Amino acid sequence: MSAHALAAVVYAENEPVDALFAELRRFVESRGRRVGGIVQSPCEETIYATHIESGRRIDLMQDLGACAEGCRLDTSALAEAAGLLAESLALAPDLLMISRFGRAEAEGGGFLAEIGAAACAEIPTLIGVSAKREADWRAFAGDFAETLPFSLEAALDWWEQAGLK
Repeated sequence: MSAHALAAVVYAENEPVDALFAELRRFVESRGRRVGGIVQSPCEETIYATHIESGRRIDLMQDLGACAEGCRLDTSALAEAAGLLAESLALAPDLLMISRFGRAEAEGGGFLAEIGAAACAEIPTLIGVSAKREADWRAFAGDFAETLPFSLEAALDWWEQAGLK
């Protein structure tokens, strides 16, 4: 059976998707294969996007000040991260990781263009999708992507099929 080049790991709020991505990355790299993309590193006060190839970290949250309400996502920082993700795509890694499909993507922005470009290029691409965004993911990806449970084994099985075409 041949797997789609695009796949999502669906995770619950309490599941450590960043640790799963790190473990998968270690496995793939230990096989001499190249991994690229953007992964997130949540901290207490912010969220960093880290470009795998360069190690560059971008703070994705803006400080709105005390008592401020609303979305803290810094759209210019997200656009900068998308540019780095486009650089990753140009290098055609053996595995492209995008640690989140979130509200920005569900609303038509964020990394959506890069996800589409990766699918068109048939670069094996794994994306983290929270359970609350699964319907948005399915609306975007349709039948052109795998939806995986939160499991390193499932991610490895998918990559071994999609990555070794």
